[in-house]
Amino acid sequence: MYEHILVAVDGCEQSRYAGQAAVALARAASARVTVCHIYGVDIHRRRFSEMEPGLPPQYNSGQCLADLRSAHGKLMQEGFQALSAAYVEELAASAACDGIAVESVVAEGRSYVGILNLARARKCDLIALGAEGLGAVGHGMLGGTTSRMLQSAPCDLLVARRAPTNGPVLTGVDGGAETLKAVAKAVSIGRTMKKPIHLVAAYDPDFHTRVFGVMAQSLSPERQSQVNLTSQVKLHDDLINNGLQKLYADFLRQAQQCTATNGAVIKTCLATGKPYRVLDAQAKACVADLIVVNRHGAHHQSDSRLGSNAEGLLRTTSANVLLVGGIYAVPSDSKLTDVDAQTAPYATPLAWDSDAERRLQRVPSFVRSLARRAVENAVRELGRHHVSAGDFDKVAARFGMRERGADK
Repeated sequence: MYEHILVAVDGCEQSRYAGQAAVALARAASARVTVCHIYGVDIHRRRFSEMEPGLPPQYNSGQCLADLRSAHGKLMQEGFQALSAAYVEELAASAACDGIAVESVVAEGRSYVGILNLARARKCDLIALGAEGLGAVGHGMLGGTTSRMLQSAPCDLLVARRAPTNGPVLTGVDGGAETLKAVAKAVSIGRTMKKPIHLVAAYDPDFHTRVFGVMAQSLSPERQSQVNLTSQVKLHDDLINNGLQKLYADFLRQAQQCTATNGAVIKTCLATGKPYRVLDAQAKACVADLIVVNRHGAHHQSDSRLGSNAEGLLRTTSANVLLVGGIYAVPSDSKLTDVDAQTAPYATPLAWDSDAERRLQRVPSFVRSLARRAVENAVRELGRHHVSAGDFDKVAARFGMRERGADK
């Protein structure tokens, strides 16, 4: 599950929650822990220097100013070192009492830079930290350090908002290979920590209705005729009313098949709505201990560092979230990890007949990728590597689209 967990602490409540969650994971996985605090003295030195011209005259003379500089510098350096040691010692002692191999690190610098450097140098596979730090302003905002970690963490990232509980582990499914990695990680955590796993698939039919509404308002009658909007709306109705529910139910079934041999207790839920809102609502309903999501979803583009649903969840939920996947370049000769090996068959593209491809092009573009995955997953389950027009028609019929999917 994990081998080396880096916990960043700063004395605030949410960083303590991160430490508790990290220790629980380390205890279950027999992982080692590094507890760190990065303090910034240099910024205070610069601020004091910038304030000097505005000091009262009695403090602005040569010797007095020199004494102030010395006293301030010593206070900042020694004070921050003492505070940092206190921050890390409490968690380190707690971890050691649990028999966990633990190390403490205190260093000067920008917090997020220091955390990233430590994680890379120590080859940590999980970083845990609070959603907000000492500068928290409330309102569910993410702290500056955490926001930067979301964009740059080289490994999994646990963002804590509350103390860990005995509740289930919850994760989302969207039919993509990336989310299957999160499912595999959620199942591993649930099995190791003896927690039930909840798989949630969510789709948003209202989005497609809004798209067609905007198209009808924006396009002239001539342009609507050119793009055959009426026919597209009918296909949309068939797909949304009969297809998406079955499609996402199929994604849940496939995710269960990938994890059924792991001996975990798994519950499934199919719901409608924005996926990140559905995940948050389901987490509240089942009092989940942890929500596990991949950094990217099924629609990942290479320039993206964080998917919109993952980001929406991290910024709005009150639950603890484990973000699976880091920002790093994979060497061309690298071997697949255990999680990659489980999901690789679903990531391998299949060849399509020209007739099958033409049928796919009749599906509206904003759901075409979902239809492609449904067909390819069905073909893979048969042990084949090539999609025919007949394969497309069979899957289309399963989702209530036989007439629309057939080639004319």
